[in-house]
Amino acid sequence: MADLNRPAMRAVAERIQRLSDEHWWALDPSCRLMENHAWVGPTGGRFDAQVQADRRELRAMLTQAVHSANHKLASLQDTP
Repeated sequence: MADLNRPAMRAVAERIQRLSDEHWWALDPSCRLMENHAWVGPTGGRFDAQVQADRRELRAMLTQAVHSANHKLASLQDTP
């Protein structure tokens, strides 16, 4: 992230948190369908494994983005 002052970085961190909150559940409908055996057989099994892995990866990336923004915000000094 560019060198931002504390209020600007706070706005960035809040935006990242909102985006994370909005997209956290994005793959849940697909995962629920797979849990209800929407697709079966070897292809269904592979798709289920992939969508579950994609959900874990998405959540890990969102968590990291929020953590990184909050860490950057915490490291900034208050400016008068």
